[in-house]
Amino acid sequence: MKIALINLEQNFGCLPIGLAYIAGYVREFGGFNDIKVIDREDPIKTIKKYNPDIIGISVVSEQYYKAKNLAKRIKEFSNATLVIGGAHINAMPGNLKTSNFDIGVVGEGEQTFLELLNCFKNKKNPSEDELKKIKGIIFIDGKGKLIATPRRELIINLDSIPFPAYDLLKMKEFYLVPGPVGAGLIGIRGYLMTSRGCPYNCIYCGSNSIWGRSGTRWHSAERVVDDIKKWVEIYGTNHFSVYDDLMIVNKPRLRKIVDLLEKEGLTKKIDFELYGRANILDEEICRLLKRMNVTSIAFGLESGSERVLNYLKKGNVTVEQGKNAIKLCKKYGFKVTGLFILGSPGEKEEDMKKTIQFAKDPNLDNIQAYQATPLPGTELWATALKQKSIKEDFYEYPDRGNVLALNKEMVLSKEVTPDRFVELFKEFQGVMKLKNYLEDKPKFEIKMIKYFFYPRFFLKVWRRKGYIFNYAKQYVIGKAE
Repeated sequence: MKIALINLEQNFGCLPIGLAYIAGYVREFGGFNDIKVIDREDPIKTIKKYNPDIIGISVVSEQYYKAKNLAKRIKEFSNATLVIGGAHINAMPGNLKTSNFDIGVVGEGEQTFLELLNCFKNKKNPSEDELKKIKGIIFIDGKGKLIATPRRELIINLDSIPFPAYDLLKMKEFYLVPGPVGAGLIGIRGYLMTSRGCPYNCIYCGSNSIWGRSGTRWHSAERVVDDIKKWVEIYGTNHFSVYDDLMIVNKPRLRKIVDLLEKEGLTKKIDFELYGRANILDEEICRLLKRMNVTSIAFGLESGSERVLNYLKKGNVTVEQGKNAIKLCKKYGFKVTGLFILGSPGEKEEDMKKTIQFAKDPNLDNIQAYQATPLPGTELWATALKQKSIKEDFYEYPDRGNVLALNKEMVLSKEVTPDRFVELFKEFQGVMKLKNYLEDKPKFEIKMIKYFFYPRFFLKVWRRKGYIFNYAKQYVIGKAE
């Protein structure tokens, strides 16, 4: 049986670690070896050539319009069974009825997708009764009714999940090409996901729509270090981006990871960037991160207004804690990125101005300005629907995928006019450009010189010439201002 997994982000997206986990799992425990990950290539041409029996696509809400239309095009020439998984279908299972997908995977995907493959392997067109035996799926029965089977239990022992099948991705062509990394000017990036879930429940975050609200699960420290060693030995990685929602919250495990990395002599070869949280960062964690050779930390600071921050984060972090966390990071020499949200429900102009002012903090090396955007399944989504800022079909239209875009038609705050919000957001973007293009100076080290001689580095520069030109233009404009 031929299996295709499609990475929808074909341009500058990050490595599709979720698809690599799925592929590695079904290959290891199901013996399915004829797997094609369609990665950075034309999916239609590849599917016509490969002719798979089952096609899986993991979709976040911002990609749903694209995925739905791709499924429609595939159905025009292929008899393959189309399976959709990911955050969007988890939060909006009813969308399956109006899509061109045959089955949806709800919840954690590895075990469910494996059981689906085994079901279709045994019988090309399994009956509805056979499908109903598989936990964690949705499908449409013969009467047009949406059928949802019981939700599958989460995998408690994450170490039982095999190392992701990165060999099925275009690693050399795209992911191992030298480029900007963390606080460094250039290097080769690796990607880690050492836990699943988050102990917090911010009103805008869709993380728990897949992982559930039963708490965070962790790879053991030994498994984390083993994965790091594989990246270094197989791919020559010298920098890691950690995908975890909050790796640092498990202090005992963090301490053990650091000890093992030092024992293996890895902290002298690699560095890390990861996410922090202002209310849990302390001196001990900073010392551990310094020993680990973390160079960059990003914080969801969100707002400079105590009232708005309390709404977004449910009262478990303060603006003052955010400012103190930034100062503490600078004490230990970390590069700090602040993530901010503008335009939340009930946010007034004075609140937005406080956020813009906070973003100018000289101890912040980078900032990202996001418009408050409701994701299905979150409290922010429910509020946006209730106040009629959006409709249920919001993500069934194009141009919903750029998280940094400004959408005048989707201003969640009713305290300012859309026109005034646009003015304030553009002011915020101006602060971001000043920070990110002028004040941020990546660190250069002699050992980085070798990366400039990789042949694919020049190909990467050529592919991103438009981005580089825009960067240079913003730099010149910023200098002039």
